[in-house]
Amino acid sequence: MSKVLYNLLIYLSLIFLCIALHRADYLKIPAIQSPPLFLFSFFFLFAGFIGNAYAWQKLLKQAGFNTMFKTCVASVGLPIFGKYVPGKVWAILGRSAHIATKNNQDMNKLSILSLSDQIVGLWAGLTLGFIGLCLLGGFSLWGWLITGLWIILTGMVFSSFFSSLVPTLLRFIIRKDITLPHRSMRDIFLLLPFYFGFWLMWAVGFYLLSISIVQTDISVFSGLGFPLSGTIGILAIFSPGGLGVREGIMAGYLMLTGLSLGEVTTIAVTARLWFLAGEIFIFVTGWVASRTDAQTPE
Repeated sequence: MSKVLYNLLIYLSLIFLCIALHRADYLKIPAIQSPPLFLFSFFFLFAGFIGNAYAWQKLLKQAGFNTMFKTCVASVGLPIFGKYVPGKVWAILGRSAHIATKNNQDMNKLSILSLSDQIVGLWAGLTLGFIGLCLLGGFSLWGWLITGLWIILTGMVFSSFFSSLVPTLLRFIIRKDITLPHRSMRDIFLLLPFYFGFWLMWAVGFYLLSISIVQTDISVFSGLGFPLSGTIGILAIFSPGGLGVREGIMAGYLMLTGLSLGEVTTIAVTARLWFLAGEIFIFVTGWVASRTDAQTPE
């Protein structure tokens, strides 16, 4: 992918972000009950994005791509708004495109690895969210749906059949053999702490955000509602950025903690703006990293 096309797609994703936010009418800031907790939540929010880039670097290293951390930060940050483009394909290709463009590496292999990164991340987030749902006694709410999705993702993460399915399909489509290093079960388990890590950072940040804007006592397990709603929002490919879907799942989950409809609505809408601030943070950080990276040889 040429650098010009890559930059064009970044600008396009920013346009779709503005359109999506305007249509959703989420740009409303509620009253903050505890400013210190509200500000502290951003530490975990930003740390989660950095952890996301670190997990991506670890996966690349396992596959034989020794990529600098600043390159991984740029590859995560610059296309972050690609999920607001309908179809969300750019959200997957964006990471691989940056590294392939910069390091002149195989775009096809990197795209498969980016897809694998997304799947492992979804599995980790859904696992945490499912645990929270069960701890709050909400299995009857979406339990069977979440279980079905979890089983499918588990197969895609741990089964050798699924790990070889994507290269096989690509071979049929593009008529080119694509081979990736085999990942053992041990390799996968070594990666999982990094993927659970960034979701837990976001979960803690979301919990701090929630208790900073409502005066009602909230269960600490409410934080796990963010991994649950976040993963379902990503899986809802028909919804740009998971708009509406993520908020709906989040509101339903938070009501299990005893909050009122008005309180969960306020938290869900605020969480959209909160996470958007994190996306802007990693976008700007990725841009700075790309500028310094361009001046530093690999």
